[in-house]
Amino acid sequence: GRKSGSAETIKTTPDQYRAQVDAMVAQYEVGKENGIPVVAPPPGSDVYFLARQWQWYPVLQLEEGETYRLHLSSLDVQHGFSLQPVNLNLQVIPGYDYIATITPTQSGEFSVVCNEFCAIGHHLMVGKIIVK
Repeated sequence: GRKSGSAETIKTTPDQYRAQVDAMVAQYEVGKENGIPVVAPPPGSDVYFLARQWQWYPVLQLEEGETYRLHLSSLDVQHGFSLQPVNLNLQVIPGYDYIATITPTQSGEFSVVCNEFCAIGHHLMVGKIIVK
């Protein structure tokens, strides 16, 4: 989808970021997929996606044509966010909240893989974004 050229990065801590993710999950959870919460935040909201060895969390459910502020951070080591097959690639670093404004332009299920080697379970680190 469309990603604006504007992005921002702010300092955070893993504990602060985890608290923001947990608050979003508590407010917007609509189900579970393989034990992982599926969240459907309203259009225009801040959407938090976290990386940790070896998981992307939670599953995001977004609406096609709507704009969101996507937050990315890591709780442990550097990870790489790669949205497939869109080819959107970003670095995800502990201590920083990377915020990108995104507008999904196509419905479907999109895989998120880690494209930065993050130790022995790296190959298992796959997440999901669902666009309805």
